[in-house]
Amino acid sequence: MVKPKFTLIWPSFSGIARGMAPPDTPVSPLVTLASGYGDRQVRGWCQALFAFDAQMAGIVLQAREPMLAQIRLQWWHDVLAKPVSERPSANPVLAALLPIEAQGLNLLAALGPVIRGWETALELEDEAAIFHFAQGRGQLLQAFATQCPGAGTADLQAIGQAWAIWDMVRFHRRTPALDAAFLRLDVVRLGSIRLPRSLRPLSIIALAVRLDIARARLDRPWAGPGLFARLVWHGVTGR
Repeated sequence: MVKPKFTLIWPSFSGIARGMAPPDTPVSPLVTLASGYGDRQVRGWCQALFAFDAQMAGIVLQAREPMLAQIRLQWWHDVLAKPVSERPSANPVLAALLPIEAQGLNLLAALGPVIRGWETALELEDEAAIFHFAQGRGQLLQAFATQCPGAGTADLQAIGQAWAIWDMVRFHRRTPALDAAFLRLDVVRLGSIRLPRSLRPLSIIALAVRLDIARARLDRPWAGPGLFARLVWHGVTGR
């Protein structure tokens, strides 16, 4: 994959994310780029939520035994249900989630489905499993509705599900069923979505996913300098 040259705008969060998630399952370059836009509070939400997603990805994608992965995922589910005072204070991902929880996000309601979506990803061999994975993991983006009530839940759901499959195929795992799901994603629907300016990180993600799906070229890297320039321009102008 071609690395972007836009180092001046590359968010400093990239190093933080690597520390929060297993080293071989960092957040994607797209997420790192997108997390540099939007207002300060939204950037904080992006950094915390996508680091959480990377943590769940690491548990599943690096699992040698599905049962052990399920145990670890259940631990996260149980921890999110506990009061703040009873959670491990040294865990960096949990620490990053505290500010957004204080701003009104119910962590278990918002992230419980994400955990269950990743649990489904332990076996992604058929269309039903992929649907449940995308539906669960994609709820990560619906959490932003708390931050911006004007954003449509259906729009965030559409972006989230498309991103969940796209990110899996492009950065983590390829199977015939996943490739087929990638090619069925609705680019017309993604192109019709208009998000508030404060959610610019999510509109960057939607644009990147839409452009890549439209190319339908899984045999080639997804990005190059031209695409990153397009995404940076959208991040700055919204166009």
